[in-house]
Formats: sequence, structure tokens, C-alpha cells
Amino acid sequence: MEKRVLIATFLSMMIIFLFWQSFQKPSVPANQPAGTPVTKTVQATIPETVIGSTPAKTAPLETSLQAEQLVTVNTSTSKISIGTKGGGIAIWQIKDKNGQWVNMTPSSPEKQQMLRIDTKQAPYLSAVIFHSDQTELLLHDSEEGTITLTGKTPEGLEITRKYLFTSDGYVVNAGIVIKNTGSMPVQVPAYNLWWGPGLNPLNNKGEQNTANAWLNGKVARKIKPELQPGDVRWAALDSQYFIVALIPNQTPFSGVNSERNTEKKVLVGLTQKEILLSPGETSQCQLDIYAGPKEYYTLKALGPKLEEMVGFGYLGKFVYVILEYINKWVHNYGWAIIILTLLMQAILLPLTLKSYKSMKEMQDLQPLMKQLQEKYKDEPQRLNVEVMNLYKTHKVNPFGGCLPMLLQLPIFFALFNTIKNAVELRNAHFIFWIKDLSLPDTIFTLAGINMNVLPLLMGIGMFIQQKMTATDPQQAKMMMFMPVIFTVMFWGFPSGLVLYWFVNSLVSMVGQYVIMSKKPPKVEIVS
Repeated sequence: MEKRVLIATFLSMMIIFLFWQSFQKPSVPANQPAGTPVTKTVQATIPETVIGSTPAKTAPLETSLQAEQLVTVNTSTSKISIGTKGGGIAIWQIKDKNGQWVNMTPSSPEKQQMLRIDTKQAPYLSAVIFHSDQTELLLHDSEEGTITLTGKTPEGLEITRKYLFTSDGYVVNAGIVIKNTGSMPVQVPAYNLWWGPGLNPLNNKGEQNTANAWLNGKVARKIKPELQPGDVRWAALDSQYFIVALIPNQTPFSGVNSERNTEKKVLVGLTQKEILLSPGETSQCQLDIYAGPKEYYTLKALGPKLEEMVGFGYLGKFVYVILEYINKWVHNYGWAIIILTLLMQAILLPLTLKSYKSMKEMQDLQPLMKQLQEKYKDEPQRLNVEVMNLYKTHKVNPFGGCLPMLLQLPIFFALFNTIKNAVELRNAHFIFWIKDLSLPDTIFTLAGINMNVLPLLMGIGMFIQQKMTATDPQQAKMMMFMPVIFTVMFWGFPSGLVLYWFVNSLVSMVGQYVIMSKKPPKVEIVS
């Protein structure tokens, strides 16, 4: 193989290695047990059941020791419990496409509710004890139902929290109405509607959460732990495969907020500014809550640019659309990846054939190259000139083998992002031992090391491919390390991504064999 092709391959390997480092994290078990079971009532016995982001914001001890009830809601896709102390979400479980129950409310020592009304000064709205119009709601096909909770502060503020549920889907509508029922004006302090701390539905210790928002006309990623005022269209807390998005509906919020607790877990919330309510006056807000998988088209329909939270990237969206289209026909993401690989190879076929032809021509010129190197071994500058003349005489492009290899990289990275972030591939079975395309295809563990089949097959294929292309003995020895390096790098990759690279290598190997097996033409020996 010509040196420039070797350099291009090495650079490609280094770029893939950087992506490999960014991907490494503890594997998510394919089958997780269901989250915390839903119960109808609990007895609060510790002060932490009072809602607030810090102990300083909690209500007095006597209030926190009062009994709390959980109002339960059961649908075909969700199990939700609402706490009467604060009126927020205590438990929210969803059923994924595989029928597994996933807990969207993080377990934390603070035992805080989600969507809690958190104020930094009195009246402490998170400490209000609510009364619910019903204790249980069970929805069947195409049904809707509401839970209405009412409570009152000592200052005369009547608070009504209303939740609208549907029998399927992952969206719940929530409304908050604050009314001054007293005879004097009351200052309602600024408050946050929090979700968090953290979002770890799969109980994976290595899973990272980020707070994001649509703020002032653009997507704000990984927002800083501080109040950011402005026009907010949604705020979201996400993990690799799941997301909770708070989407204002009809009424505006004044900004978005984010915090980190003592365990460095992230909270995200919508902020409402303070308001002075005269007697009989009301203040209200309404929002949709989406708590579910990061499904591209679902998120796209919910809010502006919310689908960007999936993390496909521009080219990755294109790859995802094609992959989904193919899967509708074959009903198997493994075969869809293979077909996509063949399709990509077909698109690049003209350039690929040109690359193989260029590599073959370089091989055919090896006798002349060696003669020139021997003849001008003491004249390096003259050697360079003669080598360029040799290329020109035989119309050989020394860079012809590099272009298709470099063009493969954007496609590889796009597929990398698609397979890494597409929740559709989670628990997606292919064939035989490959039961989850989002995880390595481990068949057993030996001495603490996972034994993965596809990376080994890919390494063997690359070894054969290198034997076919490397003609110079010194370069051949060097190139033999590349299959080993690639095998190590791909060891922890999702099996879907390794499947793509393995099939890609097989197709390339066949093409190279066809071109390289042709007999070299006779060449003139330089005198």
C-alpha cells in the first residue's frame, strides 16, 4: 500500500479512536427490573418529605410530619403517583416498547417530588397540603381523566393543581392556578417548577444527565446552574435514551433555571416571576410534560427543535430516516443496518473502484519504484523528481486511494451517532447471539473480560484485507498492527456499529480481490 494511503488510514484510525473514548461508559443492562412499585398511601415520618431544593426552603417541622397521601393514576403506558403534600409527582413509571417499566422519577435521599412549586421565601408553596377530588384514576383505551388538587396557604392563597391524563402516550397536561381569597393583597414569590435531581431511568451509574432548553429563539445545551431569563419554549432533562421535557402551553414563563445538588445531579425547571395578587385576583400557568423515550418524530411534534435532544447530528438525521424506512420493510434493525451498508457502498462505488484501481496501479509500479530508489539512493531530491515523473508518465494518481476512505468517515460518524442515540435500537434483537444492537455482542465473560464475537470477526476480516493490499514487506509488518488496534477500539462499541463496519470490510474485501487479482501489465525498466 502506498505511503499516503497508509497515512490516511492512520488518521482515520485516530479520529475513530477519539470517538471510541467518548463512547466508553458502563453498559446498560438489557433487562432492568421495574421501578418503585406504586402504592395508594404512605405515612410521612421524616422532614425530607417536604419539597424544596435545599433544607433552608422547607416548611416547619410540624407541617412536614403531617400525613401524606399518594393519588395513583394508571394507564396503558404510565403509572403515576401524585403527592398531596406539595401536589407534585412522586412516582412516574413508563412502559417502553419491550413492555418493561422504566422509572422516570429519580430516587434521591431528599425524596423530592417532581414538578414541585419551589419558592425561596414565604409563602412556601411546596409545603401546602392538598386535597384531591379522587384517590385513584384508571384509564382504558381512548379515555381521558383529570386529577384536581386544591390547597390553601395561611396568607389566603388558594392553589389549584390540575392534571389531565390520556390512556396512551407519555404526555400529561398540568395547570396551576393561584388565587388570592383574602381581603388584602398578597405577594406571590417567584417560583421554580423543578424536575430532578437527576434522571437515571436505567439505574446506570455511568449515565450522564444534561439540562437543555429552547431559550430566546435557540437551543441552549447544557445550561449553566443558574437562572436564565427570557422567552422559554421548553426545558428538558435527558439521559441517553429518555427525556423529561417541560413545555409551556398557552401561558408564558419568565425563564429557565438549573441547579446541581450535593451529589452533582442536575435539576432543570421553569421559572415564574413574582406577582402581586389583589383580593380575588388569580395567576395561572399551564404546561405539557413529556416523560418518555427520546423518539425522534415524537419529540419533533412536541416543541421547536426538541428532536435535537436525540443527538443524531445533521447527517445522522438523514441516516436515521433511511434506517427507519428500511426497517419498515425488513422489521429487523440488524438487517436494516446491513442493507444500509450495502446502499452506502453502492453510492460510493465509482470512487471505490477508482481507489482500488489506483492502489493496483501503485502496486504495478513497485518494480520501477524499487529501481529508482536503488539508482538514486544518494540523491533524495532527484529521487522525488523521478518518482513524480513516473506517476505522470503512467498517469497514476498517488492520492487516488485516499479519497473514498476519507469519505467513509462522515458516514461512519453519522451511523455512530444514530446507533448510539436511537432508542429504537435499545433491546433490538438481530440474529442468534446478538440480542441488543445498542450493546456489545457479548457471548460470555472470561476472567472479567467480555468475549465479543463481531469485533473478532471484523479484526480477522481487516487482517485478510491488509494481506491483500500491502506489498512492501516493511509496510506490511506495520499494517498488521492495525487490525489489532481496530479490534481493541471496537471492543466496547455497540454491536450494530461493529456490524456496519464488519459488513463494510467484507464488501471492500471482495472489491479489492476482484481488482487486485488482475495480472499487472508489463512495465519498462528504467535504464
